[in-house]
Amino acid sequence: MQNCDIVYIKGNPSSGTLLQHDQINNSVIELIKSYSYEIIDSQEKNLSGVKIPKAKVYIGFSRGSRYLNKLDKTSLKISIGGISGSNVHLFTNVEDKILLGDISDLSIQGHFIICDRDKIKIKSLIDSFLL
Repeated sequence: MQNCDIVYIKGNPSSGTLLQHDQINNSVIELIKSYSYEIIDSQEKNLSGVKIPKAKVYIGFSRGSRYLNKLDKTSLKISIGGISGSNVHLFTNVEDKILLGDISDLSIQGHFIICDRDKIKIKSLIDSFLL
């Protein structure tokens, strides 16, 4: 039994600025606000001690995406600026090259932005999975 429709696992609060985190978090919330959702902080490097609510859809941003592979295989899993995996839909801004080791200002700024094209794709994935 699900606790909510969607669980969003935030990124590492120590990377990037508070404004950048607010920007990405607000973008994700805008995509999921019509559904019931819970938000999990990823203050710790390892969320093994954190109980992640059961949901139909899981969204992970950056560090938060590393937990997606460990979750229910029948759920929809979306990674934003994070890692890929089996049955994980990955969305990365074209300017975001952090996973390739590029920590330039342009790459970091791109890391915290979801392109409009990807917002449409993410919203469509969620809507088709939940409706």
